[in-house]
Amino acid sequence: MEVKAAIRGRRSIRDFRPEPVPRELLETILQAAIHAPSNSNRQPWEYLVITGARLEELKSALAQAMKQGVSPGRELKTWDEAWPMPAEGNRRAGELMAGLVESAGKAGIKPAEFVSGNFRFFNAPCVILVLMDKGYGYGALVSVGAGIENLLLCAYDLGLGSCWMMMPLQYGEVFRRRFGAPESSYLVSVIALGYPTDSEINRFKSSRDSLEKVAKYYP
Repeated sequence: MEVKAAIRGRRSIRDFRPEPVPRELLETILQAAIHAPSNSNRQPWEYLVITGARLEELKSALAQAMKQGVSPGRELKTWDEAWPMPAEGNRRAGELMAGLVESAGKAGIKPAEFVSGNFRFFNAPCVILVLMDKGYGYGALVSVGAGIENLLLCAYDLGLGSCWMMMPLQYGEVFRRRFGAPESSYLVSVIALGYPTDSEINRFKSSRDSLEKVAKYYP
């Protein structure tokens, strides 16, 4: 597959078939991730691959944490309290949620069920937890993002679906306790990975603003 086709064709998948992802495909995907560019070649990423019984235990622990109703919140937030969220970003996020709720409704999924599905990783048979040592500093997150992008595109090229997620990390301590992630590492994100179903929810694709809105030329 051409790179341009993969970039345009990839979308977030939110309903997965149960069959496991073969180990050789996982290794191919992770090889793509670690060949991403990184600042000063520091390669600040780490990937924990969770499947099988360990994944089922994780989902049960997250369900229990949700019942208790106490969430400390994500340690890596996608906003900054010192600055107002740009209106354009809020608009795009609102459009995303409206589109997802509409697609979920067409698939017979109620809004509350859709939200809770995040903590089951939409039934994905594989979850990849992405870590970064805090010693690298916030700036190194751009390198980690490059690795994740390589991972997502390679997965799509291999016929797999993926969803780059932050919401489950509201219960970060559940992940830390179960997988020994030290306090010296950031929990950056989780990636749900597997084979997509033909659910209506998987037909949804988020929009993009026109290039004219986000790019400026200075000849």
